[in-house]
Amino acid sequence: MDEFKQILLDRLVKAGADSSSLSGILKVLSKLLFSNPDVDPAAANERLHYLGWPEVEVDYHILQLALACFEMEGGHRRSPIGGQDCRPQAIRLQDVEIGPITLNDI
Repeated sequence: MDEFKQILLDRLVKAGADSSSLSGILKVLSKLLFSNPDVDPAAANERLHYLGWPEVEVDYHILQLALACFEMEGGHRRSPIGGQDCRPQAIRLQDVEIGPITLNDI
């Protein structure tokens, strides 16, 4: 697992990513692949450019490697039966009522 992640990091640096921004790029790729595992490289690049990384150009292989790394970390598990997605479900927060706040309370 660590060697796959290291390969991914190396490929991202070769694709133009600065080593100081790798954690942010990985977070964006994770969210992007979580919402659409079949995302097109052009769409992924457009999103990265929009978010402030115009120098980064990912390709199909980088996206597939990233998807494999994220799946091995347990973020995107698919059920072996029927390929159903087994993503963790969001937990709803309870409604909380807050009374009015006056400037004297601050």
